[in-house]
Amino acid sequence: MTVPELGTLEPVPIRDIWQHEANDLTPWLAEHVGLLAEALGMEDLEVEGTEVPVGGYKADLVCSHGESTLVVENMFASTDHDHIGKLITYAAGLDASHAVLVAEEFRPEHRSALNWLNRVSTQDCSFFGLVLEAWRIGGSPPAPRFRVEVQPDDWSRAVRMASAVHVSERNALYLNFWTRVMEDLHRVDEIWRRKRTPQLASWMSFRNDYSTHGVEYVGAFSRHAGNPCLRAEAYLDAGEKTSALYRMLHSRRSEIETAFGEQLDWQPLENKRGSRIAAHFEPLSIVDADDDQLTHARAWLVDTLIRMRTAVHPVLEELWAMEQWPE
Repeated sequence: MTVPELGTLEPVPIRDIWQHEANDLTPWLAEHVGLLAEALGMEDLEVEGTEVPVGGYKADLVCSHGESTLVVENMFASTDHDHIGKLITYAAGLDASHAVLVAEEFRPEHRSALNWLNRVSTQDCSFFGLVLEAWRIGGSPPAPRFRVEVQPDDWSRAVRMASAVHVSERNALYLNFWTRVMEDLHRVDEIWRRKRTPQLASWMSFRNDYSTHGVEYVGAFSRHAGNPCLRAEAYLDAGEKTSALYRMLHSRRSEIETAFGEQLDWQPLENKRGSRIAAHFEPLSIVDADDDQLTHARAWLVDTLIRMRTAVHPVLEELWAMEQWPE
Protein backbone atom coordinates (compact mmCIF):
# COMPACT_ATOMS: atom_id res chain seq x y z
CA MET A 1 0.00 0.00 0.00
CA THR A 2 1.37 3.39 -1.03
CA VAL A 3 0.96 6.08 1.59
CA PRO A 4 0.04 9.44 0.00
CA GLU A 5 2.19 12.42 0.76
CA LEU A 6 0.85 14.22 3.82
CA GLY A 7 1.18 17.85 4.78
CA THR A 8 1.72 19.44 8.16
CA LEU A 9 -0.69 21.93 9.71
CA GLU A 10 1.07 25.15 10.65
CA PRO A 11 -0.45 27.95 12.74
CA VAL A 12 -0.59 31.43 11.20
CA PRO A 13 -0.62 34.53 13.47
CA ILE A 14 -3.89 36.31 12.82
CA ARG A 15 -2.09 39.66 12.62
CA ASP A 16 -0.46 38.32 9.45
CA ILE A 17 -3.96 38.18 7.94
CA TRP A 18 -5.78 41.11 9.53
CA GLN A 19 -3.62 44.14 10.26
CA HIS A 20 -6.22 46.24 12.12
CA GLU A 21 -9.12 45.21 14.35
CA ALA A 22 -11.72 47.78 13.29
CA ASN A 23 -10.63 48.22 9.66
CA ASP A 24 -9.81 44.60 8.77
CA LEU A 25 -10.97 42.01 11.30
CA THR A 26 -14.44 43.43 12.06
CA PRO A 27 -15.46 43.81 8.37
CA TRP A 28 -14.24 40.27 7.70
CA LEU A 29 -16.33 38.91 10.58
CA ALA A 30 -19.38 40.72 9.21
CA GLU A 31 -18.81 39.33 5.72
CA HIS A 32 -18.25 35.77 7.01
CA VAL A 33 -20.89 35.72 9.71
CA GLY A 34 -21.80 32.18 8.62
CA LEU A 35 -18.55 30.88 10.17
CA LEU A 36 -19.50 32.59 13.43
CA ALA A 37 -23.01 31.13 13.28
CA GLU A 38 -21.63 27.64 12.70
CA ALA A 39 -19.27 27.88 15.68
CA LEU A 40 -22.06 29.10 17.96
CA GLY A 41 -24.63 26.58 16.73
CA MET A 42 -26.97 29.39 15.67
CA GLU A 43 -28.70 29.46 12.30
CA ASP A 44 -29.90 32.58 10.48
CA LEU A 45 -27.50 35.08 12.06
CA GLU A 46 -28.01 38.37 10.24
CA VAL A 47 -25.60 41.29 10.51
CA GLU A 48 -27.34 44.45 11.71
CA GLY A 49 -24.26 46.68 11.75
CA THR A 50 -20.57 47.17 12.53
CA GLU A 51 -19.09 49.79 14.85
CA VAL A 52 -22.59 50.36 16.29
CA PRO A 53 -22.77 53.31 18.73
CA VAL A 54 -23.50 52.37 22.35
CA GLY A 55 -23.33 55.48 24.46
CA GLY A 56 -19.88 56.92 23.93
CA TYR A 57 -18.48 53.62 22.60
CA LYS A 58 -18.95 51.44 19.53
CA ALA A 59 -19.79 47.74 19.44
CA ASP A 60 -17.68 45.88 16.87
CA LEU A 61 -20.46 43.75 15.43
CA VAL A 62 -24.21 43.49 16.13
CA CYS A 63 -26.31 40.66 14.69
CA SER A 64 -29.89 39.51 14.96
CA HIS A 65 -30.79 35.90 15.68
CA GLY A 66 -34.49 35.65 15.05
CA GLU A 67 -35.95 38.23 17.40
CA SER A 68 -32.91 38.40 19.71
CA THR A 69 -29.75 40.48 19.50
CA LEU A 70 -26.18 39.17 19.50
CA VAL A 71 -23.19 41.46 20.12
CA VAL A 72 -19.56 40.62 19.27
CA GLU A 73 -16.40 42.19 20.68
CA ASN A 74 -13.27 41.10 18.81
CA MET A 75 -9.62 41.64 19.68
CA PHE A 76 -6.07 40.59 18.94
CA ALA A 77 -3.78 38.79 21.40
CA SER A 78 -4.92 37.58 24.85
CA THR A 79 -8.10 38.69 26.57
CA ASP A 80 -7.96 41.66 28.94
CA HIS A 81 -10.20 43.50 31.40
CA ASP A 82 -10.85 46.29 28.90
CA HIS A 83 -12.51 44.08 26.29
CA ILE A 84 -14.44 42.05 28.88
CA GLY A 85 -15.83 45.31 30.24
CA LYS A 86 -16.72 46.54 26.76
CA LEU A 87 -18.55 43.29 25.97
CA ILE A 88 -20.72 43.62 29.10
CA THR A 89 -21.33 47.32 28.41
CA TYR A 90 -22.45 46.66 24.83
CA ALA A 91 -24.65 43.73 25.83
CA ALA A 92 -26.36 45.87 28.47
CA GLY A 93 -26.72 48.91 26.21
CA LEU A 94 -28.22 46.89 23.35
CA ASP A 95 -30.26 44.59 25.61
CA ALA A 96 -28.55 41.67 23.86
CA SER A 97 -29.49 38.05 24.48
CA HIS A 98 -26.05 36.79 23.44
CA ALA A 99 -22.58 38.31 23.95
CA VAL A 100 -19.51 36.93 22.18
CA LEU A 101 -15.84 37.73 22.82
CA VAL A 102 -13.47 36.76 19.98
CA ALA A 103 -9.74 36.64 20.81
CA GLU A 104 -6.53 34.78 20.00
CA GLU A 105 -6.19 33.44 23.54
CA PHE A 106 -8.26 33.42 26.74
CA ARG A 107 -6.58 34.09 30.06
CA PRO A 108 -7.83 31.72 32.80
CA GLU A 109 -9.32 34.59 34.85
CA HIS A 110 -11.34 35.86 31.87
CA ARG A 111 -12.51 32.36 30.99
CA SER A 112 -13.69 32.05 34.59
CA ALA A 113 -15.40 35.45 34.40
CA LEU A 114 -17.45 34.46 31.34
CA ASN A 115 -18.35 31.11 32.90
CA TRP A 116 -19.47 32.94 36.06
CA LEU A 117 -21.62 35.30 33.99
CA ASN A 118 -23.30 32.29 32.40
CA ARG A 119 -23.97 30.74 35.82
CA VAL A 120 -25.61 33.85 37.26
CA SER A 121 -27.49 34.87 34.08
CA THR A 122 -31.01 33.85 33.15
CA GLN A 123 -31.74 31.47 30.30
CA ASP A 124 -32.41 34.51 28.10
CA CYS A 125 -28.81 35.74 28.35
CA SER A 126 -25.65 33.85 27.34
CA PHE A 127 -21.93 34.59 27.03
CA PHE A 128 -19.47 32.97 24.62
CA GLY A 129 -15.71 33.01 24.19
CA LEU A 130 -14.35 32.08 20.76
CA VAL A 131 -10.69 31.61 19.90
CA LEU A 132 -9.90 32.75 16.36
CA GLU A 133 -7.17 30.64 14.78
CA ALA A 134 -5.66 30.37 11.31
CA TRP A 135 -3.86 27.37 9.82
CA ARG A 136 -2.13 26.46 6.58
CA ILE A 137 -0.63 23.37 4.98
CA GLY A 138 2.65 24.04 3.22
CA GLY A 139 2.19 27.07 1.01
CA SER A 140 -1.62 27.02 1.05
CA PRO A 141 -3.66 30.14 1.86
CA PRO A 142 -4.38 30.44 5.60
CA ALA A 143 -7.69 28.95 6.71
CA PRO A 144 -9.51 30.62 9.65
CA ARG A 145 -11.24 28.57 12.35
CA PHE A 146 -13.26 29.41 15.44
CA ARG A 147 -12.73 27.25 18.53
CA VAL A 148 -15.32 27.49 21.30
CA GLU A 149 -13.58 28.32 24.58
CA VAL A 150 -16.60 29.35 26.69
CA GLN A 151 -20.30 28.65 26.29
CA PRO A 152 -23.28 28.19 28.63
CA ASP A 153 -23.60 24.80 30.31
CA ASP A 154 -25.36 22.26 28.09
CA TRP A 155 -25.50 24.78 25.23
CA SER A 156 -25.06 22.15 22.52
CA ARG A 157 -27.84 20.03 24.00
CA ALA A 158 -30.07 23.09 24.32
CA VAL A 159 -29.48 23.97 20.66
CA ARG A 160 -30.46 20.45 19.60
CA MET A 161 -33.57 20.55 21.76
CA ALA A 162 -34.52 23.95 20.39
CA SER A 163 -34.13 22.65 16.85
CA ALA A 164 -36.43 19.73 17.62
CA VAL A 165 -39.06 21.43 19.78
CA HIS A 166 -39.03 25.20 20.24
CA VAL A 167 -38.02 26.13 16.71
CA SER A 168 -40.62 23.81 15.22
CA GLU A 169 -43.33 25.59 17.21
CA ARG A 170 -42.01 28.98 16.10
CA ASN A 171 -41.79 27.74 12.50
CA ALA A 172 -45.42 26.72 12.65
CA LEU A 173 -46.28 30.30 13.59
CA TYR A 174 -44.18 31.60 10.68
CA LEU A 175 -45.83 29.15 8.30
CA ASN A 176 -49.33 30.24 9.32
CA PHE A 177 -48.44 33.95 9.12
CA TRP A 178 -46.81 33.77 5.67
CA THR A 179 -49.60 31.55 4.32
CA ARG A 180 -52.23 34.13 5.18
CA VAL A 181 -50.14 37.06 3.91
CA MET A 182 -49.59 35.20 0.63
CA GLU A 183 -53.31 34.51 0.29
CA ASP A 184 -54.13 38.18 0.91
CA LEU A 185 -51.58 39.33 -1.69
CA HIS A 186 -52.94 36.85 -4.24
CA ARG A 187 -56.42 38.30 -3.82
CA VAL A 188 -55.19 41.86 -4.35
CA ASP A 189 -53.28 41.57 -7.63
CA GLU A 190 -52.13 38.78 -9.94
CA ILE A 191 -48.56 40.15 -10.04
CA TRP A 192 -48.08 38.67 -6.54
CA ARG A 193 -49.26 35.16 -7.52
CA ARG A 194 -45.91 33.59 -8.43
CA LYS A 195 -45.24 32.47 -4.88
CA ARG A 196 -47.22 29.36 -3.96
CA THR A 197 -45.26 27.81 -1.08
CA PRO A 198 -45.03 29.60 2.29
CA GLN A 199 -41.80 29.34 4.29
CA LEU A 200 -41.05 28.00 7.76
CA ALA A 201 -38.38 30.65 8.32
CA SER A 202 -38.54 34.12 9.87
CA TRP A 203 -38.64 35.75 6.43
CA MET A 204 -40.34 35.21 3.07
CA SER A 205 -39.92 36.64 -0.41
CA PHE A 206 -43.24 37.54 -2.02
CA ARG A 207 -42.09 38.97 -5.34
CA ASN A 208 -38.79 38.31 -7.11
CA ASP A 209 -37.89 40.82 -9.83
CA TYR A 210 -34.17 40.00 -9.81
CA SER A 211 -34.00 39.03 -13.47
CA THR A 212 -35.45 42.31 -14.72
CA HIS A 213 -34.75 44.89 -12.03
CA GLY A 214 -32.44 43.39 -9.41
CA VAL A 215 -34.95 43.62 -6.56
CA GLU A 216 -36.94 41.28 -4.32
CA TYR A 217 -39.87 42.23 -2.07
CA VAL A 218 -39.61 40.55 1.30
CA GLY A 219 -41.30 40.32 4.69
CA ALA A 220 -39.15 39.45 7.72
CA PHE A 221 -39.40 39.18 11.48
CA SER A 222 -36.31 40.92 12.81
CA ARG A 223 -35.28 43.71 15.19
CA HIS A 224 -35.21 47.47 14.75
CA ALA A 225 -33.84 50.00 17.23
CA GLY A 226 -33.62 47.22 19.81
CA ASN A 227 -37.23 46.07 19.42
CA PRO A 228 -38.68 42.97 17.74
CA CYS A 229 -40.44 44.00 14.57
CA LEU A 230 -41.94 42.96 11.26
CA ARG A 231 -40.03 44.41 8.31
CA ALA A 232 -41.19 45.01 4.74
CA GLU A 233 -38.35 45.60 2.31
CA ALA A 234 -37.21 46.00 -1.25
CA TYR A 235 -33.96 44.03 -1.22
CA LEU A 236 -31.55 45.09 -3.97
CA ASP A 237 -29.16 42.54 -5.47
CA ALA A 238 -27.97 43.39 -8.97
CA GLY A 239 -24.55 41.81 -8.64
CA GLU A 240 -21.76 44.27 -9.44
CA LYS A 241 -24.34 46.98 -10.14
CA THR A 242 -25.95 46.83 -6.68
CA SER A 243 -24.05 49.80 -5.21
CA ALA A 244 -24.72 51.96 -8.26
CA LEU A 245 -28.39 50.94 -8.30
CA TYR A 246 -28.77 51.82 -4.62
CA ARG A 247 -27.11 55.23 -5.14
CA MET A 248 -29.39 56.03 -8.08
CA LEU A 249 -32.51 55.08 -6.12
CA HIS A 250 -31.32 57.00 -3.07
CA SER A 251 -30.79 60.11 -5.23
CA ARG A 252 -34.53 59.94 -5.94
CA ARG A 253 -35.48 59.25 -2.35
CA SER A 254 -37.91 62.17 -2.12
CA GLU A 255 -39.82 61.01 -5.20
CA ILE A 256 -40.03 57.42 -3.97
CA GLU A 257 -41.08 58.33 -0.43
CA THR A 258 -43.75 60.72 -1.75
CA ALA A 259 -45.19 57.90 -3.86
CA PHE A 260 -44.93 55.49 -0.92
CA GLY A 261 -46.64 57.92 1.44
CA GLU A 262 -44.08 58.09 4.27
CA GLN A 263 -40.36 57.99 5.00
CA LEU A 264 -38.44 54.78 4.43
CA ASP A 265 -35.36 53.29 6.09
CA TRP A 266 -32.49 53.30 3.55
CA GLN A 267 -29.83 50.69 4.36
CA PRO A 268 -26.77 50.33 2.09
CA LEU A 269 -25.69 47.25 4.14
CA GLU A 270 -21.95 47.77 3.81
CA ASN A 271 -19.84 44.58 3.62
CA LYS A 272 -22.82 42.63 2.33
CA ARG A 273 -23.82 41.79 -1.22
CA GLY A 274 -27.19 43.56 -1.25
CA SER A 275 -28.83 46.75 0.01
CA ARG A 276 -32.25 47.39 1.49
CA ILE A 277 -35.11 49.89 1.45
CA ALA A 278 -37.34 49.08 4.41
CA ALA A 279 -40.32 49.96 6.58
CA HIS A 280 -40.97 48.58 10.07
CA PHE A 281 -44.01 47.51 12.08
CA GLU A 282 -43.02 47.42 15.75
CA PRO A 283 -42.98 46.25 18.38
CA LEU A 284 -44.07 42.78 17.26
CA SER A 285 -42.94 39.34 18.38
CA ILE A 286 -44.61 36.46 16.60
CA VAL A 287 -44.37 34.34 19.75
CA ASP A 288 -45.99 36.89 22.07
CA ALA A 289 -48.48 38.52 19.69
CA ASP A 290 -52.20 37.73 19.98
CA ASP A 291 -54.54 37.11 17.05
CA ASP A 292 -55.62 40.75 16.75
CA GLN A 293 -52.00 41.96 16.63
CA LEU A 294 -51.10 39.39 13.98
CA THR A 295 -54.16 40.30 11.91
CA HIS A 296 -53.16 43.95 12.05
CA ALA A 297 -49.56 43.05 11.17
CA ARG A 298 -50.61 40.99 8.15
CA ALA A 299 -52.77 43.83 6.84
CA TRP A 300 -49.87 46.25 7.34
CA LEU A 301 -47.41 44.00 5.49
CA VAL A 302 -49.71 43.45 2.51
CA ASP A 303 -50.43 47.18 2.20
CA THR A 304 -46.77 48.15 2.70
CA LEU A 305 -45.36 45.69 0.16
CA ILE A 306 -47.86 46.86 -2.45
CA ARG A 307 -47.15 50.54 -1.80
CA MET A 308 -43.40 49.88 -1.79
CA ARG A 309 -43.39 48.16 -5.16
CA THR A 310 -45.73 50.80 -6.59
CA ALA A 311 -43.28 53.50 -5.49
CA VAL A 312 -40.01 51.76 -6.42
CA HIS A 313 -40.87 49.86 -9.60
CA PRO A 314 -41.41 52.82 -11.99
CA VAL A 315 -38.07 54.33 -10.92
CA LEU A 316 -36.33 50.99 -11.42
CA GLU A 317 -37.80 50.64 -14.91
CA GLU A 318 -36.56 54.11 -15.79
CA LEU A 319 -33.07 53.42 -14.44
CA TRP A 320 -32.66 50.10 -16.24
CA ALA A 321 -33.77 51.75 -19.51
CA MET A 322 -30.83 54.15 -19.29
CA GLU A 323 -27.86 53.24 -21.47
CA GLN A 324 -25.40 54.38 -18.83
CA TRP A 325 -25.73 55.35 -15.18
CA PRO A 326 -23.92 58.46 -13.97
CA GLU A 327 -20.94 57.90 -11.69
